[in-house]
Amino acid sequence: MRSMFCPMCRAKNNEEYREVLKKRRFRFCLFIMAGLATEAVVLYVHFCTGIEISEYHLGFLLGLGGGLALGSVVGILKNCRHLKDEEKLKELRLKETDERELELDSLALRGTARTLLGVVYVLLVLGGVLANDMLMWLSWGLILIYLLSFVLFRKYYESKH
Repeated sequence: MRSMFCPMCRAKNNEEYREVLKKRRFRFCLFIMAGLATEAVVLYVHFCTGIEISEYHLGFLLGLGGGLALGSVVGILKNCRHLKDEEKLKELRLKETDERELELDSLALRGTARTLLGVVYVLLVLGGVLANDMLMWLSWGLILIYLLSFVLFRKYYESKH
């Protein structure tokens, strides 16, 4: 999962890799804030507005925010442990910069994107067949967001490299 949220690592030595891990720590902090913000919004809506949230949805959303925050804390602790151990740092750097690992990540992300696009397309068709306009338009919007973001990111990375 690391390859989904972190750019490809090009660190050539342990000091450069140390900087990469420090940047990841910042990303983990952003995920912690997102998880806590999710919980704060859900609790605010539940207790301070007239909007009713079922117990099931309340538990799901609180668990989602708490899981994101807790998982990020675990990620920060792992990073700190790796930063203290030179051998582990070198082992992780070599594994992460290995060409085979990078190719596997790329293939996995492409396969995942195709699968997700196919599932959303099936939802679009089901929305049309079942006359569920909300499902149909939501699916169509997700497909457009996916395709547009692909084109934009492609142009961005093309100009960067």
